[in-house]
Amino acid sequence: MAKKKQYDAGDEIEALCNKCKGPTVHVVESVKDDKVNKVLCKSCNSSHRYKDPNTEPKKAKKTATPKKPKKTKEQRRWSRMMGKADTEHVKDYAMNEIYNVYDVVNHETFGEGVVVEILNPTKIMVTFEDGNRTLVQNRELSA
Repeated sequence: MAKKKQYDAGDEIEALCNKCKGPTVHVVESVKDDKVNKVLCKSCNSSHRYKDPNTEPKKAKKTATPKKPKKTKEQRRWSRMMGKADTEHVKDYAMNEIYNVYDVVNHETFGEGVVVEILNPTKIMVTFEDGNRTLVQNRELSA
């Protein structure tokens, strides 16, 4: 088995250079435990750790699980409110009904929402997954 050549600071050596995108001639800057530690590229004058041009570069492993999309501020608030609300008794939204705070309503356009505030006897604030909406309540329907 052939013995590896010993390098000292100032010697020339071939190394991989990330800036030059390949193997180039470098000058040894430091040696640690009889191994070349840092080198200076003669082409681009960048100083970096020694990378042997004869070894295969390590490839980062890709994670198999896709990242979950982050919830928006409105979605997080809606989730919190749904946790506090009585989700077993969902009411279909109707303008002539009277609602209380934490009632869950099912609106045909906006989906499920939670009543978070009674603004006045005829208006309520409802948190839906896409944001807050002001809806009417206790409204008499004319025939």
